[in-house]
Formats: sequence, C-alpha cells, structure tokens
Amino acid sequence: MRIATTIISLFLMLIVGLQSCAVAFGGTLTSDESLSGGGAIGMFVAFLFLLGGAFAISFPIVSLSAFVFSAVLALAVGVGSDFSDMSVWAFIALVLATMSFFGMKEKRRAAESQARFK
Repeated sequence: MRIATTIISLFLMLIVGLQSCAVAFGGTLTSDESLSGGGAIGMFVAFLFLLGGAFAISFPIVSLSAFVFSAVLALAVGVGSDFSDMSVWAFIALVLATMSFFGMKEKRRAAESQARFK
C-alpha cells in the first residue's frame, strides 16, 4: 500500500504542478488575482503531494499529515477562488491520506510480527 501511495502521489504531483503553473500564468496574464493566488496555492499543494509521496514508505504518519494538510488547502482554494479544480484535488488528497493511514497500520503490523519472531 505504501509503494502504491508513493507512485500515485508522485505522478499526481506532476499533474497538479503543471495545472497550477498554467492557472497561475493565466491569472497573471488576465490580471485575475483570485486565479493567480489559487495557482500559487496549487503549486504548494503539488509540493505537499511530493512531500507525502517521499515519506509514504518510511514515515507514513508524515505522509498522512502532508496529504491532510494539502486537502484542507486545496478545498479552501477550490471553494474560495476561481480555481475550482482544486476541490477535486482535495478529494484525491483525502484518498491518498486514507491510503497512507492504511500503510501506517500495515507498517505497524509488520513491525509487531517481526518483533514476535525475535
């Protein structure tokens, strides 16, 4: 579960990052501050996806908190700005947070079973 979370998160980070760069650039061209600000927060959400994917294997609790924080930010931007696609990314971040939670339980279960055999 942790490897799948890492792969999916890193792939989606590229998509979120490219879309947010395009939205921020478009908002700058049209002088739309709401859209430009939403794109900037979207790039930060992409960074949090990178952070969550990087720590999903070794420290799933860090991954879980990064995905939850990115979901909260993405939902706030999706509701509060013209960049409404961020609401979809918020839902996907919550799915990744759930996967990270189950990965954390999986890692804990593996450590407990390894401790029994020693």
